[in-house]
Amino acid sequence: MTAKKRFTNQTLERMSPPKAGRLEMGDELCPGLVLRVTEQGAKSFSVIYRVLGEGGETDSGRPLAGKQHRITLGRWPVISLASARDRARAIIAKANEGADPRAELIEAVKERRANTFSAVLDRHVKQDAMRTISSWQNVERVLRLHVVPRLGDRPIADIRRSEVHEIMDDLVASGRIGTAREVRKQMSRIFNWAADREIIESNPVSGIKRTDLARNTEAGRALTDIELRSIWRAAEDLRYPFGSLYQTLMLTGQRRAEWAFCKRSEIDTENRWLDLGKERFKSRREHIVPMSDAVWTMFDRLPQWTGGNDYFVFSSKHGRVPVAGFSQGKTALDERAQNHLRDEVGDKTATLQHYRIHDFRVTCETRLANLGFNQEIRDAVLGHARPGLQRIYNKHDYLSEKREALQAYGAHLMGIVRDGR
Repeated sequence: MTAKKRFTNQTLERMSPPKAGRLEMGDELCPGLVLRVTEQGAKSFSVIYRVLGEGGETDSGRPLAGKQHRITLGRWPVISLASARDRARAIIAKANEGADPRAELIEAVKERRANTFSAVLDRHVKQDAMRTISSWQNVERVLRLHVVPRLGDRPIADIRRSEVHEIMDDLVASGRIGTAREVRKQMSRIFNWAADREIIESNPVSGIKRTDLARNTEAGRALTDIELRSIWRAAEDLRYPFGSLYQTLMLTGQRRAEWAFCKRSEIDTENRWLDLGKERFKSRREHIVPMSDAVWTMFDRLPQWTGGNDYFVFSSKHGRVPVAGFSQGKTALDERAQNHLRDEVGDKTATLQHYRIHDFRVTCETRLANLGFNQEIRDAVLGHARPGLQRIYNKHDYLSEKREALQAYGAHLMGIVRDGR
């Protein structure tokens, strides 16, 4: 007969392993719940039960309990004492109703094993991300690149917070803090989605504390003329696809994803503009970006892939997938820009001040203000949501004003980058 003890977390922590074999102890507060301790100190919960009716009936028709069964619940502390008690009571309740819970648990195990992180990611992308996230390709790419190789085959219900920390630790150690921040954000999104559908009980990323991932809250800075020239010439060195992408971002002031994931079918060649539908634009609104002469000249020189117009404009895979590897692309751009800056100022020790791709947007707005374009037009160019009642009552699309502004900015920027040649 198994000895019994009132389990507490302190009791379980202090319980010493046996010198040989294994030790079993029953829980006084939850009859049927058993803790097994091995020589190595591993502690696991199981529940022992008998199914009412399996033993036949008495002469009076009263069902009899059958032989003893055991179900392993899991290792402590991966499964908590409270959770072990709840699950044991549920199993015993079913057995007392005449149902053997093993068949149900076998199905649950099959379902858990089928719901790997990769499988849930596929469902999440198709059922949610593609419909609700404008840059869903980037979401999928981040998870497939940094999470799937390590956790893809694991049941998503078994993934622990410590494993998420390990992925982010490695990214931070390699200097990719922005990538680590994006991994945390997208993993939290997919875990919330899975919890809402009861694929998992809770989100292991919820409330995770990472002060090393604190976001840079600065709005950014406007680049100087010499910085613009250095970066532009560095982009020329990179060529297609990254060089062309960076120059297009500099000329238009748009978000990276809006051009990086652009398809040829989104370019209206007759009107010379990029048409970002609601499903692609960040604010879930349609946004049209007129292409200035400088942008159109560049676009006209880009590779045209076969297969109609459904290919990605910026791609290293013949248009089949959008450009990828942004951190490496930015590193290559910075190295070349630094060299161009030093050549221009004639100082081999000169340093290019840190900048972000987002600073192209800040520079665009700043220069448009200097060129005399008011805030409403600048907001329309950058795709900022209109404030307050303007959002409801102002239905003007500012299309002609945006074209004029981007044409002026394109000419202004090209004048800067050509200066000194």
